[in-house]
Amino acid sequence: MELRHVRYFLAIVECGSLSAASRVLHVAQPSLSRQVHRFETDLGVTLFDRNGNRLRLSALGRAFLPVARDLLHTSEMAAAAAKALAVGSTTRLTLAAAPATLTDIIAPFIARSGPTGLATNVLHVSPDGAYEALRDGSADLAISTRVPPSDLSWRVVGHTYPWAQSAPEHPALSSRKVATVAELLQWPLIVMTRDHAVRRMFDDAVTRAGLAYEPAFETASNSIAQALAAAGRGICILSDHSRFGLTAIPIESIAGELNITYYAAWEPQHYAARGILDTIADLSTFLEELYQQ
Repeated sequence: MELRHVRYFLAIVECGSLSAASRVLHVAQPSLSRQVHRFETDLGVTLFDRNGNRLRLSALGRAFLPVARDLLHTSEMAAAAAKALAVGSTTRLTLAAAPATLTDIIAPFIARSGPTGLATNVLHVSPDGAYEALRDGSADLAISTRVPPSDLSWRVVGHTYPWAQSAPEHPALSSRKVATVAELLQWPLIVMTRDHAVRRMFDDAVTRAGLAYEPAFETASNSIAQALAAAGRGICILSDHSRFGLTAIPIESIAGELNITYYAAWEPQHYAARGILDTIADLSTFLEELYQQ
């Protein structure tokens, strides 16, 4: 099977006809028709149902379509990798992370990186799906709060810290420098859903202290949690920097201040390992500066 035949097949599908595809590809229509027949012969399947000069995808053709697109995408990625290897560098990386991590950390990092930054694309995944994106080739670098599996190369990229956030006049936080877990449980709490790293960490701290609680509000939206706190509905527990004029102070457990560890992972034999390591170093510095502020 030749890649040019895959390109011809996709061009016909996307253009809608053999004649339109021949113009786009700059291949004579009779020659293009012969190439498609040869492609079908090589595969041993009929990709198009024919009615005179008109072609329509067969059932097998429709099933093969995503495979063809994946083949072409993979070949383009391989070509890009070969060019990068030839000059010993890479020009862009795709980062996979959970939506909250992308919003709070990765997007500001990309903005800070300027025109020379290698991180130029992102992939929204679940916290558990970040490392799978490395294995299927859809991402070059994964950032997650989950400990990476042993078959990947990884480093700790840094830490973020959860805050207890409330309206400035809230009596629980207005005059404090730090809030303990036990103290916070005396007030209505606004927390994230259980798949969120901050929620899991806070719940673990509550359990280790031998305590229990029922959230006043539970939400999947960081912005809504902060909006509820600003409306005086309770104290929200988040790692985001405060908005809506909220007061924010760190949270202390019996083991000290709570923090979230972020891991960066990549395939050990990745062709752009040098660029990945440089990006991790830059991200680590950015994260440290962000939370010092």
